[in-house]
Amino acid sequence: MAYIGRNIEQFSNVEKLDNITFTNSAGPYNLLKSAVAFTPANAQSLLIEVDGVIQSSDSYTVSVSTITFGVSMASTSTMNSIIHLGVGLISIPADGTVNTAQLADNGITPIKFSTSGIASGNVIKVNDAGTAWELGTASSAEVYGFSKNSSGQLIITTTNQGADSISSATYATFDDTLFSASGFVFSISNGDLISTI
Repeated sequence: MAYIGRNIEQFSNVEKLDNITFTNSAGPYNLLKSAVAFTPANAQSLLIEVDGVIQSSDSYTVSVSTITFGVSMASTSTMNSIIHLGVGLISIPADGTVNTAQLADNGITPIKFSTSGIASGNVIKVNDAGTAWELGTASSAEVYGFSKNSSGQLIITTTNQGADSISSATYATFDDTLFSASGFVFSISNGDLISTI
């Protein structure tokens, strides 16, 4: 029984491309829509029928607005139709086909992130190798106060990542102050103050 209903060309984001006339070669052949070069979303988004047989997307490759078949296409073969199933058609995208361009700006919000395995105070940071994202601990604001005791030794006073307070009287005794992220370790080497984070 024949299909009764809307033609496939009438669905949103489905486009009928110009049929290709084969020339006894695998290609490349131009992909056209109304005689204008057409670039499909990917090879999997094309529905091609040749001599009444739907072609697998494994049997051809697409490069920008051209298509190349895996075998020579005889000039006696007929392309019955070539349909582009465009962006927005309800279907499951093939693995590896969703790129940054398909994601709307500001389209990923915190509500979409999984909180599995995340603890309070965690942040997303680059790993030490600089190759991937990982969870880390948020760095608290830190005050480092520098002063000398009666023997002339260097004294470093910190807020201990917010756990300790520094009174205004103590703060007034500092010879110098550093405001920074927490995590600095200070040491003296050959009379120089070394700061490591």
